[in-house]
Amino acid sequence: MDQTNDLGFQKYIRGIILVGFTLLLFKLIISGDITNFIAPKMLPFVYFAAGTFLILGILQIWRSDSKKELDIYCDCGLDHTGKRSPVKSLFVYSLFLFPVLTGFMFPEVVLDSSVIKNRGINFGTANTQVEAAQTASNETKTTTAETSSPEAKSVDEMYLEGLLNSDKITVTDAEYSKITKYIETNLDKFVGKEIEIVGFVYRETDFAQDEMSISRFTVSCCVADLQVMGTMATGEAAKDLKNDEWVKVTGVINKTNKNDRDIPLIEIGKLEKIEAPSDPYIYVF
Repeated sequence: MDQTNDLGFQKYIRGIILVGFTLLLFKLIISGDITNFIAPKMLPFVYFAAGTFLILGILQIWRSDSKKELDIYCDCGLDHTGKRSPVKSLFVYSLFLFPVLTGFMFPEVVLDSSVIKNRGINFGTANTQVEAAQTASNETKTTTAETSSPEAKSVDEMYLEGLLNSDKITVTDAEYSKITKYIETNLDKFVGKEIEIVGFVYRETDFAQDEMSISRFTVSCCVADLQVMGTMATGEAAKDLKNDEWVKVTGVINKTNKNDRDIPLIEIGKLEKIEAPSDPYIYVF
């Protein structure tokens, strides 16, 4: 019967699509490009999805020729399934095949400063993050005061003290969000401290010639929730730089006012152009 053949063919195509998604995920995992789309903490879910797609795809292909499945069509004279236009079927399945084919055909591209035009940039820490950090810090201090001796210090206070007592603050990828948060929420205490930070150059139209933002992309779950964080910097060394060039900057923390609030400003002492890191994102946990 034509309908039995059509059902078997559709099951086969569904199986191919599922196996295709599995192979695409394997390609991204093996190459390491998967982190261009999701944060590392989401990898266990990707492994589970890849395994599930593979099993379901194999089952669909195997069942496409199963007589038991095709026996649902009897000779009672009734049509047990609705007829589907070949054009409609082709359109529906192409919606799933297209991302699989493009995933293999086109290289993975790391985002650049052009994204900022659509998403905007947060100088320092986002306002909501600052408020949340201040609230959490206040709650921690209150809890510590109620349950501990007067000499006891909270984790926040010890971390802040460690940063303030260091000769130079080195902003690592692992602690990027944490360090920049502490600097912004305690900015007056950090003025005059030496700092080293890495990022890509970004300039807005209203920036002075010697001004730039040392910027990073931060990802919590996947690129859909990506934010752009920037730290203002100024100095003669910034004049000849172009957007998206990666730099390592060493300088002294000062402060400036932007959008009616004080934010950190690095007075550049030393600037070095560097290659873009293999994984340019900062993952926020």
